[in-house]
Amino acid sequence: MKFIVALLLFIPAAVFAGDPKYGPLAVPLVQDNAYLKKATAPDFWALASFYVPQYTGAACSAASMTMALNALLNARHARGDDDTNITQEELVSETYSFDWKGLVSEAGSNGKHGLTLEQLSSAATEALAHRKVKNFTVNATHVSDTGDKALSSFRAALMENEANPDDIMLIHFAQDAVTGSKGGPYAHISPVGAYDAKHKRVLIFDVDRKWYEPYWVPDDAVLKAMSVKTAAFGYGGYVVIGVSQQQP
Repeated sequence: MKFIVALLLFIPAAVFAGDPKYGPLAVPLVQDNAYLKKATAPDFWALASFYVPQYTGAACSAASMTMALNALLNARHARGDDDTNITQEELVSETYSFDWKGLVSEAGSNGKHGLTLEQLSSAATEALAHRKVKNFTVNATHVSDTGDKALSSFRAALMENEANPDDIMLIHFAQDAVTGSKGGPYAHISPVGAYDAKHKRVLIFDVDRKWYEPYWVPDDAVLKAMSVKTAAFGYGGYVVIGVSQQQP
């Protein structure tokens, strides 16, 4: 099924079956995993344990946030037999300042589907507060500029995120800008799985599991994809969610 641009993450790959799955920018992880054989990559391993597909065509925010929270709150922790993982349906059904459950449903909410960058940031803040997490940070960065200064700032954020096992980065980007899918722009959200600074590339843990797998994209291309402005969502950007492991 092909959806309109107002929906988050709808890639009409079946319509363009004659085209390659990925454009010239994206390289599937299965074809190039050399970085993970030598790097610590703490976010990759924490997220991989909780890699889930979006449960509706508009639920990329729910899948991404579920992965992030599970990675931060449940990975690398001693857990009891009764401890459960956070699920997308559970997460969006909690009380928020906006209708997250409706926005990620197939029906939508007031004619809208999906989350803006601001709503994604609010969702992280409210979800962590709901779980009574004391020491956390949520920082959102809009991307409208792709110049040298913006790229340098993004690379610094990626390197800091890659080195820190206690935070996860989610990106709000035009998926077609990195996969080459026709008919966009298709606004989308997914976690950053790793950053290979030597080769200046980002591993995107794409939650559109119906069509995609994790893939590498040059960091400047990711920056450009985040800078795409849509009528429904404005500019994209990234949200870094941090949770101190030394909770009081």
